Amino acid sequence: MKLKITLSLLLLNLLIVGCGNSQNKEEVTYYEQKLNSPTKSAEALKYYTKGYNEFHSENYEEAIKNYKKAIQIDSNYTDAIDNCALSFRKLNKLDDAEYYYKLSLKKLPKNELAMHNLGLVYMFKNDFKSAKETFKKLLKNNPNYGDGLYSLSEVYLRENNNDSAIVYSKKAYEVWKDNNPEFSADALYYTGLGYLQKGDKKKAMEYFLLANKLGKNISPEIQAKLK
Repeated sequence: MKLKITLSLLLLNLLIVGCGNSQNKEEVTYYEQKLNSPTKSAEALKYYTKGYNEFHSENYEEAIKNYKKAIQIDSNYTDAIDNCALSFRKLNKLDDAEYYYKLSLKKLPKNELAMHNLGLVYMFKNDFKSAKETFKKLLKNNPNYGDGLYSLSEVYLRENNNDSAIVYSKKAYEVWKDNNPEFSADALYYTGLGYLQKGDKKKAMEYFLLANKLGKNISPEIQAKLK
């Protein structure tokens, strides 16, 4: 039984790496995030802009140096703090990323972006307990936060708690279905994964086909599992 569960989780983790908007969106929307606390300091803004440009050039170490200078000038500049944390994530320095996301939340407790990203850091560190607590706290404040619903689903998938994963992926779909086909497809895909992990291939196929209609490719690994 232990070997079966281990192999199942290994397969799931391999699949998650290549699909799901917690990965895709890291490459897209985190760059163009809504500003939470624009600075009044022209000097801080100058370093923030330098950091932003370095980040886009994938010079993450230089980005961090500039973001830190912006934070030194304006310690409440949570936009710089959040992007500094994201730069550390790009370098896979998750402890540093955790520190800066927590700092951001200390400065701006209602910073949903920082709270969601802190939960992701916990998840990537395999601290699923803290990840779930963080996502649930986020959802308590905003039950329709699609990213939080989706990410909580992913945590449960990684834990092989498929019933809970399905509940939250379906909720994420309900939030996104009318205005975001790409993310809706990701939510449907996770629902399919949940059913597949439960051994319900018929239900899994149903959701994978719905995801495919919205443009989500079904991997050969998944197709083989459905046979």
